[in-house]
Amino acid sequence: MTLPKNTILGDSYRIERVIGSGGFGITYEAEDTNLGSKFALKEYYPFDFGNRDATMSVRPKSDAHKKTFEWGRSSFLQEARMLARFRHPSIVRITRVFEAHSTAYMVMELETGKNFESWLTDLGRPPTQHELDRISTPLLDALQLMHAENFLHRDIAPDNIIIRPDGSPVLLHFAAARRANEFDECFDQIEAVNVIANLFALVS
Repeated sequence: MTLPKNTILGDSYRIERVIGSGGFGITYEAEDTNLGSKFALKEYYPFDFGNRDATMSVRPKSDAHKKTFEWGRSSFLQEARMLARFRHPSIVRITRVFEAHSTAYMVMELETGKNFESWLTDLGRPPTQHELDRISTPLLDALQLMHAENFLHRDIAPDNIIIRPDGSPVLLHFAAARRANEFDECFDQIEAVNVIANLFALVS
């Protein structure tokens, strides 16, 4: 199912290990052999309607899944190109997008740390107001930047927020993100409220 260790993608990215997976993709830690740097490499792999064949290519499970598979791949590429537009310390940075093995890949800066829920558990005590402000304020600023460009994240959740070792947050997993339309007039306000609600629901 996953790519073997040491697989080379995009001419220079060597797969080292799996660091996460979801319904529509697998994320690997990979080394850029040209730069000697580590990156996160996300592969479009829809588990419900895609399979990997003997050539390591990812293809629809059947002809009946082809349209859905191709739609998902197109959305994956759109997500990557959308994210690449933003420059903010609390939005994961996309450095490259490419297609190979009949699927698509996005290269991201490798973020280290814990998701918000794990960070809170390991803290072993209620966070201080200063600690909460240090997390929520940059996230709200990042969402404001996205909303100004008419993009919505639409999946704010504790497991989509990484707390770096220095205590700063970064927002991941934009699979549900899309451009706002006329039906989303209040969605940016709701999304901002969700950030606060999710944070305080866990600490209450």
